[in-house]
Amino acid sequence: MALTADQVVRRLRAFEQGKPLPSGETLRVQRLPDEQILILVFVRMGGESAPWGIAYGRPGRKPDILTTPEPRTRDAVAEMVAQLAPTLLTHLNHPKYSHWGPDPDTKLPPFQVWLPNRSHLEMLHHLAYAYTFTKFGERSRHVRLNQLGHACGWLFREAQRPGQTITMAATDVLTEAYTFPAETTRQGHLGFLLAWLQTRGSREARMAAAAAAEEQSIATTIDPTEERDELVPGLETYNTARAAKNMPGMEKAARMIRRVLVEELGRRFDLTERAIAVLHADKRRENRYLDDLMEASLDEHRRQFRRIERQVDDAEDGPAFRPSPETDRHPSAAASRYYVSEASEELRDHLLVHDDRELQAELVAAGEAIAGRIVEVRDEGEGRKTIPVWVVESNGALPLRLREDSALCVVGLPGRELRIRNIERTPDLRYRFELQVTKLLHGPHDNDGSVLPAASPRLKRRTVVLVKPSMHQIGRRRSFLVWKRDVPGAWLTHRVPKVPEVDLPKEIGEDLTAITVRRA
Repeated sequence: MALTADQVVRRLRAFEQGKPLPSGETLRVQRLPDEQILILVFVRMGGESAPWGIAYGRPGRKPDILTTPEPRTRDAVAEMVAQLAPTLLTHLNHPKYSHWGPDPDTKLPPFQVWLPNRSHLEMLHHLAYAYTFTKFGERSRHVRLNQLGHACGWLFREAQRPGQTITMAATDVLTEAYTFPAETTRQGHLGFLLAWLQTRGSREARMAAAAAAEEQSIATTIDPTEERDELVPGLETYNTARAAKNMPGMEKAARMIRRVLVEELGRRFDLTERAIAVLHADKRRENRYLDDLMEASLDEHRRQFRRIERQVDDAEDGPAFRPSPETDRHPSAAASRYYVSEASEELRDHLLVHDDRELQAELVAAGEAIAGRIVEVRDEGEGRKTIPVWVVESNGALPLRLREDSALCVVGLPGRELRIRNIERTPDLRYRFELQVTKLLHGPHDNDGSVLPAASPRLKRRTVVLVKPSMHQIGRRRSFLVWKRDVPGAWLTHRVPKVPEVDLPKEIGEDLTAITVRRA
């Protein structure tokens, strides 16, 4: 993805100073207590999609580590993964494991799942693919594996939703919180980022430490040389002993394999733990609107995980349909999730800016916002009707991508919206905006006197920053409307047409009734 002009400037400044620089006036990720965080890391054999080992636990505590000597043995991997299930499902408040009970509408405390980088997110997808619908093994185990598959699938899908605050890839969090003086492609390595952040000294010392850290793999795959030299001999010994039914030989080889896997998993766990510690040590305050994003994430968790696990249909979010790990399969669900993702991105982009002056400055520099002074306030209303009008002047040397009739809102008071009536240039080359206040004319209901009425003359000469208001409600409303069956075009999203000239092949025309049937 191409860098913006602001990102290029920040990266050059970071290189000039020889160290990572904070991005933004505020932190854009919540710092939760350790008991509300679960760290989850994986390693796998090269070429395989099943985990070879799993480490999980709370920050500041010794992790639990699960391994299997032969990751190509499906039953052994399933047994290992099933041991992870109770901890992960309890942390995610699965209805059958939650300390808060099974009611999907119960208000839950915030929680997060941290992983080292995006390759570990992909393992969640692999686990969802392997176990969401499995019927392999005894019923108690395959039901638990199904539940784990559902949970991993939801975590993976939630990670793709902009503004979510639950599935945290440490490298993504750090690169959003800091600007690193390094190529973008190298910033997917967690050890590399932490070396830049935690090494003291000159730029050269930090670069050397980062390069050394980069040599150790933190992805789900193990370094090929190490796998070939240390693990493959033990794996061959294990399989030879298993073929000969030599139990002592199998146990010895399994111990040798586990020793290497424990070291690899422990290092990845430690790096993730250090990333969390870096954020907790950051002196910046959290953006005050993060609570709104966390509330939105918990609402998604309630609607798309707990509700579906309880098989509860919803008038706004549709039936208790569980998405396939392979594809959407349900057109209404796919359309609804698209609109939810669109609304989430809109909410994130237009919410955090109200509490971060650096984000505001970026928008002003890009011509997407106005930073100026109110030079005139008048009321064009008659009688009891109030029509407040502001005249705002700003720097005319800056670019401008706003047009007449554009909607804006006041930074710090997002409920007060305005519409641009007119834009002109003054003789001294300044922008002069005439804006009509359209919402929150008199102030909020709980106003303590700090918010003046929009028509108050006392607003004159005040500086204001005006940004675009969030339109996330529109996307969310569309996601609800998708489920209505009595609107034009509903046949496209709710059923396959049943006339000869539009019959579709079975692999294209999904049987929506069949795929929404309740599963155990």
